[in-house]
Amino acid sequence: MFCKLALKNVTKSIRDYTVYFLTMTFGVCLFYMFNAIDSQTAMLQLSSSQYDSIQALTKMIAYVSVFISVILGFLIVYANQFLIKRRKKELGIYMTLGMEKGKISQMIVFETLLIGLFALATGLVVGIFASQGLSVVTAKLFEVNLKAFTFTFSINAFYKTLLYFGIIFLIVMVFNTVSISKLKLIDMLMAGKKNETLKIKKLSVSVFLFFISVICLGIAYHLIIKNGMMQFNDMFAASIILGCIGTLLFFFSLSGFLLRVVQMNKGLYFKNLNMFILRQINSKINTTFVSMSVICIMLLITIGTLSTGMGLANVLTKSLNETTPYDISLKCVANKDRPNIGNIAENLRNDKVDLNRYLKGYTQITGYSSNIKYGEIYDADKIPKYYGNFKDLQKMPAGILSVSDYNNAAVLQGKPVITLKPDEFAINCTVSQFTPAIKSFLNQNGKVKLNGTDLTYAKNGMQTLCLFTTYSQQDIGTLIVPDDLVKGLKVETAVLNVQYKAGINEQEFTKLLDAKRGSHPNWPFDQMISKAGVYENAAGLRTIISYLAIYIGLVFLITSAAVLALQQLSEASDNTERYGLLRKLGAEEKMINRALLGQIGIYFFIPLSLALVHSAVGIHVANNLVAVLGHLDILGNTLFTAALFLLIYGGYFLATYFGSKNMIQQK
Repeated sequence: MFCKLALKNVTKSIRDYTVYFLTMTFGVCLFYMFNAIDSQTAMLQLSSSQYDSIQALTKMIAYVSVFISVILGFLIVYANQFLIKRRKKELGIYMTLGMEKGKISQMIVFETLLIGLFALATGLVVGIFASQGLSVVTAKLFEVNLKAFTFTFSINAFYKTLLYFGIIFLIVMVFNTVSISKLKLIDMLMAGKKNETLKIKKLSVSVFLFFISVICLGIAYHLIIKNGMMQFNDMFAASIILGCIGTLLFFFSLSGFLLRVVQMNKGLYFKNLNMFILRQINSKINTTFVSMSVICIMLLITIGTLSTGMGLANVLTKSLNETTPYDISLKCVANKDRPNIGNIAENLRNDKVDLNRYLKGYTQITGYSSNIKYGEIYDADKIPKYYGNFKDLQKMPAGILSVSDYNNAAVLQGKPVITLKPDEFAINCTVSQFTPAIKSFLNQNGKVKLNGTDLTYAKNGMQTLCLFTTYSQQDIGTLIVPDDLVKGLKVETAVLNVQYKAGINEQEFTKLLDAKRGSHPNWPFDQMISKAGVYENAAGLRTIISYLAIYIGLVFLITSAAVLALQQLSEASDNTERYGLLRKLGAEEKMINRALLGQIGIYFFIPLSLALVHSAVGIHVANNLVAVLGHLDILGNTLFTAALFLLIYGGYFLATYFGSKNMIQQK
C-alpha cells in the first residue's frame, strides 16, 4: 500500500520534483562523463606524452569528484529540506488520519529512492552517450585525429557514479527520516502560515552588522590583492576567512537593513506591493541568509573556474610561439661531478652523432655566474608584490651571457643582433612583470661593476629574446656583456639550440640521443626540450585545466541555481493563500505577478551580484598569477561565462518564475 501511495504521490507532485529530478540527472550525467575520460583513448591517436596527460587528468578528476560529491550531497540534502517543508501540510493530514510517523518516513524514503533511481538511471544513460561526443572535444584540445568510432563504456566511472550517488541518496533518506520524526502535527498543519522569527530587531544592529560585513570584505580584498595566490600563508588564510565571514554577515544583515531602510521611505514602501515583497523575504531570513551565503561562494567558484580556468588554457597556447624559438634545446647544468661542460655539439660529434644529417643550424649559449646580484639591476619598488619576498631574489647572482652567444642565438631565430662597446652591457628579460623594475634601474643608474670593470648600459640595450625552447618564459634578467669579460667566469649552464632540416624525423633523432645518453656516464646534457614536446604537453595541460574548469563550474552553477529554484517553488506553494488574499483585497493580477517576479529576482540576483564583486577581485589576482605566461582574455572569458549564466542561471530563474506563477494561480 505504501509503495502504491508513494508512487501516486510522486506522479501527483511531479511538477514539484521536476527541478530536483533534472538537476540530479544532469549531475549524474556530468559525473559519469568526466570520470569516463580515460575510456576515450580507444578513439584517439595519442602519443605517449598525450596518453600520460589523459591519465593525469583522470586522476585529478577522481580527486575533484570526491570534493564535488561532498558539496553536491550537502546541497541536495539542503534542497531536500525545502521539499519536506513543501509537503508538511500533506504529511500533517496523514497524521490526522492516523498514520504513524514511522509509516510516513517509509513512504518518504520510498519516494526519495524512486526519484533517485530514476535520476540515476536517466543520468547514466545520457552520460554514456554524451561521453562519446566528448571524445571529439578531447581530440580538438589535443589536436589529434580520431580513429574509427568505437562505442566506449567505462565500468570504473559507472561503479564510481553508483557508489557516490548511492551514498548521497542514502544520506538524503536518513535526513528525511530524522526530519519527519522531529515534526509536530501543529507545525505541519500551520507550516504555510508561520514566519520565522527575525533575529535582528533594531535598525542600529542591522546597520552595524552591514558595515562590519563591508569592512571584513574590504580587508579580505586588500589582503588577497597584496598577498596574491602564490603564497599560502597566514595572510592568504585570513583573506579567505574574512571573506566568508563578511559574506555571511552581509546577507544576515541585508534583509533587516533593507526592510527598515525602505520603511523610512513611505512612498517607496507603500508603492504597489513592495511592502508585501519585503515582508515575504523577511519571513524566511533565518534560513535564507545561510543559503544565500553558500550560493554566493559557489557562484564565485563557478565564475572563477570558468573565466580564469579557460583563460589560462588559452594563455598557455598563445605563449608557445614565443617560448619555442628552436626545434629542440639540449640543456646542461654544471655540478661538482662535471664542473667543465665544454662544447655540447663537439661532444656529440665525438660520440658519433652526425649533426649535419639532421640539423640545418645550431648554436650554443653558455651562462656564467658573477658577483652582480639581481638586487643591483632591479628597482625593488617596481617588483610586483605578489612575487613574494624579493629579499631572497636580491641576493641571488644574475646570469651573464656573452654578446657573441646572444647574437648567434638571435641569428638562428632570424632576429636582429646587437653591438656592445668594451665598457657597455645590455639586459635580456622575457618576464614582462620584471621589465619595469629593470627599466627603472637603467633610467636611474644604468651602471654595474663586473669583476672590477665598470659597465654602462648600452643605448637600446633592453632585449626580450627567448634564449632557448622552454615551457614558459623564465628569464627574469640576464646581463649581456662583451666577450672578453666572460673569460675566467664560472660556467653555470650551457644550452645547445638546434633547428632541423626539412623533412627530418624528430623521433629518430631524439631516439639516437637517448641511446647515446644511456651509454655515456658524463653525457653532456641533462635535459632535452623539443618544440613538439612542449606543444604536446601544453595541449595536455590545456585539456586538464579546461575540463576541470568546466566540470567544477557547471556542477556548482547548476546546483546553486537549482537550490534557489527549489526554495522559491516551495515558498510559492506555501504562500498560495497569501497571494489569494491579495486578490481578495483587490490587487490586480499584473501587480501580483510583478511582485512575484521581484521576490524571485531578489533571491536569484543578490547572491549573484556579490559573487560578481568577489570574482572581479579574484580575476584580478589570478591575472597577476598567470602574468608570467601572458594576460588573460578578460573580455572573451567574460562573454563565455555570461553566456553560460544567461543560459543556465537565467533558465532556472525563468522556470522558477513561471512555475511559481502557475502555483499561485491555482485555486
